[in-house]
Amino acid sequence: MAKQSLIKFLSVALLSGLLAACIDSIGSAQGTNIALKPQGSLNLSGVASSQLAPVGFGDEEYLLLASETKGLVLVSTESAELASLGHGSAERFALHRQPDGGWLIISADESQAALQVFSLALESGGQPKFKLLASQSSPVPIAALCSAAQGSATQLFAIDENGLGHEYRIYAAEGRWGIAEVRSLHFGEQVSSCAIDERREQLLVAQPPLGIWQMNASAERDESRRVFLAGEKLQGEFAGLWLDAKRDLAWLAAGDTLSAHSLEESGKQVFSAALDDLEPVSVVIASGKLAFLEEEAEQIFVADAGALPMATVAKKEEAVTTYSISARAETTPVGSGGDAADDPAIWINPTDAAKSLILGTDKKSGLNIYNLDGELLQSFAVGRVNNVDLRPVNHPHYQAIAAASNRTTPGVSLFGISVKGEVESLGLQTMDLKDPYGLCLYQQGADLFAWLSDKEGGLHLVEIQLAEARGQWQLRRRADLPVESQVEGCVADDERRMLFFGEEDKGVWRLDIAAFLAGEGRPELIAPADGERLVADVEGLDLYLQGDDSFLVVSSQGDNSYALFSRDGSEFVGRFRVVENLDLGVDGSSETDGLAVTSKALGPDYPAGLLVVQDGRNRMPAEAQNFKLISWADIGASLQL
Repeated sequence: MAKQSLIKFLSVALLSGLLAACIDSIGSAQGTNIALKPQGSLNLSGVASSQLAPVGFGDEEYLLLASETKGLVLVSTESAELASLGHGSAERFALHRQPDGGWLIISADESQAALQVFSLALESGGQPKFKLLASQSSPVPIAALCSAAQGSATQLFAIDENGLGHEYRIYAAEGRWGIAEVRSLHFGEQVSSCAIDERREQLLVAQPPLGIWQMNASAERDESRRVFLAGEKLQGEFAGLWLDAKRDLAWLAAGDTLSAHSLEESGKQVFSAALDDLEPVSVVIASGKLAFLEEEAEQIFVADAGALPMATVAKKEEAVTTYSISARAETTPVGSGGDAADDPAIWINPTDAAKSLILGTDKKSGLNIYNLDGELLQSFAVGRVNNVDLRPVNHPHYQAIAAASNRTTPGVSLFGISVKGEVESLGLQTMDLKDPYGLCLYQQGADLFAWLSDKEGGLHLVEIQLAEARGQWQLRRRADLPVESQVEGCVADDERRMLFFGEEDKGVWRLDIAAFLAGEGRPELIAPADGERLVADVEGLDLYLQGDDSFLVVSSQGDNSYALFSRDGSEFVGRFRVVENLDLGVDGSSETDGLAVTSKALGPDYPAGLLVVQDGRNRMPAEAQNFKLISWADIGASLQL
């Protein structure tokens, strides 16, 4: 049945007075109530449906229904049943179009106590057909389902009748479909429906009688839950929440009232109509017509939607392209809960690069040591160490020295690493600082220094003086650099004698160390937090050093991304986010504090080097914070470095 047939079938016009009333109401600020009567219906014999949605294939348009007797049902514009599962009890579904023109449908089937994933596509003869792709147990009945495309995967929210919500990813890998849980969410009982505003990455959840909640749909951002539409502004048991991307509106059925609310203007009502003797639970727009269902309906009611409000939807464009790159591995979560993992460093094994180590701080406990598979090898409970860095040294007992700022006893904790990768704690030296915070090492020949920030003050240069005897060392203060606000991330370019540090709210500064020590150099702001390339807070910094292909890597914590600059920081190169790797079950990263990078080849997974970043929200499943491992070869390929 062609799209024109649907228009013909649903084209019974409203009375001219009613149309005029619609037009008048749309022009008002709050959409004055009008009386809206259905002008036609489609019979649904034996379907018993409480949800419908338009589904199109080219010029063909159909209606998909959740059926309590036949699972999923696809009907034509003449109410002819074109396809159905023929069994099951689907209470609700979520769907979106696939790149190949077909549809992905997720159904909550109470008879199977499961979430079921189907494709809906046209066979070679043009007949639509459902195909089961995956299934997952769901013992508690589902009250709301909504989905959206997310890269090559599908983002799904399922909220059960107890008010517990789950975010999933549905994806295909090696010819099979999988369902991976990302996180759980708590809403409370009586949720009736949900929808995803893809343009703004927002999740809307209807929860009578409280109202409509709005929150960030991305698992890598704070929930930021807030009221989109208060319950006292609505009537009855509101349901049927549906987002109209074309008009940029949220439609809602509340009792016998149908209303539309601006997504751009935070729920402002732009249209309202009283439905004559009807209380729909599902409402959509198909071919310019309103179609709606009552609870367990055997017919679809239709009405003219020619005078419905329109909104101009401006295409959202990023000022700077942000690429998506998946991690190859992740570390064991830190032992402390809350905001605990903070800063990593990478030790390169000089005899076997595949046996290199990752050092990572648990800022509530101490320092952890991991292998390149992310397995925890050692933990040093030395106190609240915040940032860590290391350098190779010429020493009779150690191949490298790692230093960490310690906030339990204000000072610096030192660690020795043998040529075999054996790590030992060398104790702590105190400093006259209120709260040691950021730290990075700086090396000139045999001389080893640490730049250390005070959370309430500036940067301080101290020399680490190592004795030949095992575990013997001391600190000597060399210089102080005043800074106006908080500094944490920093990195020194030893060869060029340059220091880069991040003033969290302002951006990245560069300091000529030699000139500064001679009393002439002053910091220069080279990469401001402009809200596009860098979004405050500016956190971790490190240098990828590979001849002419060298880069400064900066964590842009404010929008969960990473920015690359030229080695001297003067030229912006590109930016990226670390996203989930569904094949490996590794989630993305967000709210990154520290990071570390090396250009050394570390085996087949990291042939061009390794980037390690802290992850502030560890998902899939939800666990304590950890660190993600990203192949530099993947970064180079995406950004065409």
